[in-house]
Amino acid sequence: MNFNDKNITIVGLGMEGGSFAIAIKEFIKPRNLFAVDIDENILIAAEKLGVISKGFKNPADILGKSDIVIMCIYPSLVIEFMKEHMEDFKSGCIVTDVAGVKRNIVNELDGIVRDDIDFIPGHPMAGNEFRGFLYADKKIFEGCSYLLTPTEQNKEENLVVIETLARKIGASIVFRTDIDTHDTMIAYASQLIHVIASSIVNSDYYSDDITLFSGGSFKSATRVANINPDLWTDAFLENKDNLIKQIDAFSSNIQKLKDALIEEDADLIHGFLKESFTRSNRHTNKFK
Repeated sequence: MNFNDKNITIVGLGMEGGSFAIAIKEFIKPRNLFAVDIDENILIAAEKLGVISKGFKNPADILGKSDIVIMCIYPSLVIEFMKEHMEDFKSGCIVTDVAGVKRNIVNELDGIVRDDIDFIPGHPMAGNEFRGFLYADKKIFEGCSYLLTPTEQNKEENLVVIETLARKIGASIVFRTDIDTHDTMIAYASQLIHVIASSIVNSDYYSDDITLFSGGSFKSATRVANINPDLWTDAFLENKDNLIKQIDAFSSNIQKLKDALIEEDADLIHGFLKESFTRSNRHTNKFK
């Protein structure tokens, strides 16, 4: 796949969009790498650093020249952007997103996307706990899995383009799945973890002195509590039914352990911990 004759545009130069820009600039080397953002200072900085060819505040000024558009914006904004700028896209353009939830986006855009452009829902499992272009880092894609949730309208050759791009920037696994499976698993494997970490940090016991009493386990468990509240509020609400189910299941497990403690049921506690040990060990090598 040759990207050298392609114009690629990134919409949203935050941490993830900036990371895409840096990785694409180094590993893809398109003819031009453009960016769209509401913050002119970020665009100027990205230009001066040589990360992008040129930045634009008005999407209409560049979408008509873009062969591939990657939208690195909040899930609800993806829908707004597509609807507002549908007539601005170049014919034959491949459009993809990086949003962490898919159902609402796919459903809202069903029947709206022009026949001559291809919107491919995507989600790289990559990032860090920071926000903003200053924290952009191409390394977030190294060894990550990159999920696609194709629709019936997607063309196979265009799916291959996005899969190739994902691998070139560092993804080790590019996986196609359906939107329901995606959103259900993301509620469990990502969103629930952020809920738990935020709940721990929001405890009355959390204070500046906590570092005196905590080790690596506390740091690991609470790292993602350093959260972008705007992004994650949007993501939680977009996937609220799946997330509520996962919170209920987690609460049920916690209650079982609490009841066992109250009853001083050592066998039940031991069994609970043994099961988690066995399950965790089964997948340890997969996370290395």
